[in-house]
Amino acid sequence: MFASYAALVKNLRGVVLLDRKEKGIEKTVRWFGGRFKYRQIGVPPSLHDFEHLKGGPFVPVTYPTKSLRDLARLAGTLVRPEAAEAVVLASAHVCPVMALGKSWELLKPLAVGEVMGEEMDARSLKLHLRISDYTVLDLYQWSTENSRRLWRGEGLGEERARRVERDKKRYWRLKEGKKPFLLYLDLARKLSENPRLLKELLKLPEEEVTAGLAILSAVVLEAPG
Repeated sequence: MFASYAALVKNLRGVVLLDRKEKGIEKTVRWFGGRFKYRQIGVPPSLHDFEHLKGGPFVPVTYPTKSLRDLARLAGTLVRPEAAEAVVLASAHVCPVMALGKSWELLKPLAVGEVMGEEMDARSLKLHLRISDYTVLDLYQWSTENSRRLWRGEGLGEERARRVERDKKRYWRLKEGKKPFLLYLDLARKLSENPRLLKELLKLPEEEVTAGLAILSAVVLEAPG
């Protein structure tokens, strides 16, 4: 099991989130799948039965530990269960959330920053998707380690917010627009702001669940036109 998990972490480009009831979502899935012919995209358990996410670049992902599943349940008190699932699994697999269609709106309660932009051509989109990978990779180790402060009875401090602001500079090539291209998500921050949820979080094993508490990027992806 660990070997397959490690292989997924190495090859996974993102974990998909979508609202299967959204009109036209099948078109967005087909368009999105065509962008990733040679890289794997993780499909969380709640979407394993969604016919349009079978085959091609899409591969099922599951929780590597029970405690991460419990963390997703806890996060489900802040956002819809499928959004909580995508966030925890993306953190555990060290990759962005790929929010298809309007599903990015499900993530707004966990957002601590955003990058706005305009519709991009294929080349620019490919570049900025790669940059969103670097956002997760560069913030992962520090932000998961920083989340351990909660188990020591300390606050998270302001450095998480400062690092998000610094990271936004990666996206300087984007033309400023009115549409969100990327959200920064911070589950640890949002759970810590609610005393009841923080109490429940601290009952979970620190060594395991901190893997699900990274600062993440969530890329907003809609089919052109």
